[in-house]
Amino acid sequence: MLRRNTNQKLLVYNAIDMMGHVTTEDLISYLKQNDCDISLATIYRNLSILSLEGKIKKNNLGNSLIYETIKEKHCHFICKSCGDIIDIRKEDLKGLVIPEDIMDNEVTDYDFVFFGYCKKCKKNNRKEDVENEKVCM
Repeated sequence: MLRRNTNQKLLVYNAIDMMGHVTTEDLISYLKQNDCDISLATIYRNLSILSLEGKIKKNNLGNSLIYETIKEKHCHFICKSCGDIIDIRKEDLKGLVIPEDIMDNEVTDYDFVFFGYCKKCKKNNRKEDVENEKVCM
């Protein structure tokens, strides 16, 4: 069934596209802060419709459900310190070895999530470690 593009659906889609990776709570907050006259029920309904239409994807990343607009196939890196989510292109995963017993099956989709510390947090953690060493001496 073909659904029409309403202003509310466009608002929800554009907000997700602009924000990149967004939780439902962050999306609701953003729409309310930008004076979008849209009800919670309409937001949830449009998230469902956009997902069914294949325009957005709902990802279970760590402990959060994250929405993003559909782009080329990619995986994610989540910083354990600041929570930033970084897209990893599938071309960057070429060295990844998939066990043969999995490849003997029919793989129809995949989703990898890597966890660690982004460059910014890794650098900040090093500064904190050096400062803590000075205090302990």
